[in-house]
Amino acid sequence: MGGLNAALNSGRTSLQTNQKAIEITGLNVANVNTEGYSRQTPYLTPYPALAFGDYFIGTGVTVGSVKRSHDVFLAGQIKDKSREVGLENSMLTPLAELERVIGIGEGSLADEFDQFFDAWRQLSTNPGGEVERQAVLQRGELIGRAFSTIYREIQQSVNNINTTITSKVDGVNLALEEVAQLNTRISALEMTGQDANSDRDRRDVLLKILATSIGATTFETSTGAASVQLPNGMPLVEMGKANQINAVFSGADVSLELSFGTTTLPLERNALGGEFRGLYEVRDVMIPDVVHRLDALAFEFATRVNDAHREGMELNGGQAGNFFEQPLAVADASSNLRMAISSTSQIAAGESAAPGDNRNALAILLLEQEQLLGNDTFVSYYGKIASTVGVEAARNRQAAQGYKDSLVQLENMRDGIDGVSLEEEMINLLKYQRGFEASARFLSTVDEMMATLMTLKR
Repeated sequence: MGGLNAALNSGRTSLQTNQKAIEITGLNVANVNTEGYSRQTPYLTPYPALAFGDYFIGTGVTVGSVKRSHDVFLAGQIKDKSREVGLENSMLTPLAELERVIGIGEGSLADEFDQFFDAWRQLSTNPGGEVERQAVLQRGELIGRAFSTIYREIQQSVNNINTTITSKVDGVNLALEEVAQLNTRISALEMTGQDANSDRDRRDVLLKILATSIGATTFETSTGAASVQLPNGMPLVEMGKANQINAVFSGADVSLELSFGTTTLPLERNALGGEFRGLYEVRDVMIPDVVHRLDALAFEFATRVNDAHREGMELNGGQAGNFFEQPLAVADASSNLRMAISSTSQIAAGESAAPGDNRNALAILLLEQEQLLGNDTFVSYYGKIASTVGVEAARNRQAAQGYKDSLVQLENMRDGIDGVSLEEEMINLLKYQRGFEASARFLSTVDEMMATLMTLKR
């Protein structure tokens, strides 16, 4: 009877173990489309054998552990590539907007320069013409308005970037807090010998999000906790403690700081990665450079036109003044370019009040082709600004697509190694089903043997 009891116990454990394996396989099938889910595999181990007379008899089988498929190297590659994808993707929209604002073609600032000098060209053919003078006055107002419109739209892009940064901060803080909570739970579970597979999957998803958004780097401690840091080494998560990132407002400007309890440290551009780094690059590097060059163009243009205009005479014979309000400095020149005259009679077409004198109009017209900004005319200098923006936007689009394709390849590799294959799971289901059926048949056979023995006793 002792041997039959041992056989019954072996059958029972086999039945339970195969049932558990079927449940794990079913869990894999159910999560085939779950983001970040890693395939789980039951590892079966025999119970220790017991001495039975002159030999040992096994006492059954159990699920010793449930292992989570996880390629550490591949997971690290995915996080690294996610940082690059986040950086380039975050720059797509603001750079596309900047490229639209700093464009070349009809309606652009380059077109306004052409039409401004065309108006002076028409005036040179009829210096006293009211229609021609009105056109010059109008084109002066329009080119000043074009400068200020570009400046205003660029500042709107800055505001949009600030809004985007602010809106992302809360999501980052929530992810950091959840990672800290998962660290505590994973460490507690694994210290007791239990598996924390689902929690690890969820934490990996969050770490990828943090790598994409803020360029976070991660390493795992001996306790199983994930230590999360900024690219410059500042700690974001240590075990169950998460530090918070705060948005700090100074007027319309937004900056970030990292809180350590009662202590805060400012986060400069070089401290960040991912989407935040990309947004900072456009806002704090690309846009200021464009604005400075635009201001330099507006300052030089206004100064040269004013210098030439003052050399002429008004229609009534008085000495001409500035055509534009003279900018006091290069800074903000593009946002403050306005007309200094309001009447057509104040336009100095000639060097004297004599009818038909067009010498001053011709002198101003010469400015169109003069190299006044290094080796550039006004139009070619603006063209270089537009070209710089266009080249960077094109580079960004190409890089974003390239990094995205690389990330897709890595994730496909990850799905092939760590993800769920329905074909494999169907094979496992059949295997464990056969094991379950065999265990049930084995128990039935042992039960019949025990019934036969009981009959013999009677």
